[in-house]
Amino acid sequence: MRAIIDIGTNSVRLLMAEKDEKGEWKILRKELRSTRLGEGMTDKATIGQGAKERTLSAVGEFTAMAKLEGAKDIFAYGTSIMRDASNGEEFADEVTAAFGVPVRILSGKEEAYYSYIGAAGTSGVITSVVDIGGGSTEICVGFGTDVGARHSFRLGCVRCSKQFDTTTARGRGELKKYCFTLFRETDLMESMRNVKRWIGVGGTVTSLASMLQELEVYDSSKVQDYVIHPADVSEILEKLSQMSYDDKCHMKGLLPSRADIIVAGVVILDSLMEYFALSEITVSDRDLSEGLLDADVISPTEK
Repeated sequence: MRAIIDIGTNSVRLLMAEKDEKGEWKILRKELRSTRLGEGMTDKATIGQGAKERTLSAVGEFTAMAKLEGAKDIFAYGTSIMRDASNGEEFADEVTAAFGVPVRILSGKEEAYYSYIGAAGTSGVITSVVDIGGGSTEICVGFGTDVGARHSFRLGCVRCSKQFDTTTARGRGELKKYCFTLFRETDLMESMRNVKRWIGVGGTVTSLASMLQELEVYDSSKVQDYVIHPADVSEILEKLSQMSYDDKCHMKGLLPSRADIIVAGVVILDSLMEYFALSEITVSDRDLSEGLLDADVISPTEK
């Protein structure tokens, strides 16, 4: 049995899996704790003590849980906040010292690659996987396991909620303009011309699928392969923009811990779908964590 601990900007996630008789991973358990490691995140942020303590608590809980259930391999990975913060490496060492679990901080391109592997798998058409996280957004294009263009943007629901006032129309407009500026600075548009399928992963898109279906309790079977259209995004964005924080905390399909950051995430998705002229995007509950199950044996080539 193998355990993956994903230390993200907004939450810490645990994935436990084992291989079946065909040598394929069977998911046994998934857990999530919102710890907001990227609290107050800016491009020059450091990780605060409170955020460290919350995250250490979650990693400790997940490590103990994995060991209790018999996991022989436990791997931990850091993402946006840990690679951007000046004390990210230092915090990774703290985690390892406390629990004996090595922490590998992923580069933006590595994160894009493993999110693609987790969501697209062996897709038979040219696919682009978009991962909207707390501190960054990754895009990776590939065919099967042959991966091409990939990019990581400093766009995330936690980061952008700090940088922009998403409670106002002006702030949301500024964030959208910022997204367009970052997208234009890459050569991704050319790479996207032949993409036949877009897949979205991460808490923003899974929450959006859950909200659109008004799920009382998160149901991965109903979220997996749910198709989101531009009109759906516009509808939810308009609705959220008119709601108070308390109203968002009680909205069906949305975790209260995401109430203060969901608008920024939806604006990023809205911007991406408009910029790349997407008619739809398919949601995947399988994402970075699943891709990391084989990170000890597969890795991206530099492109």
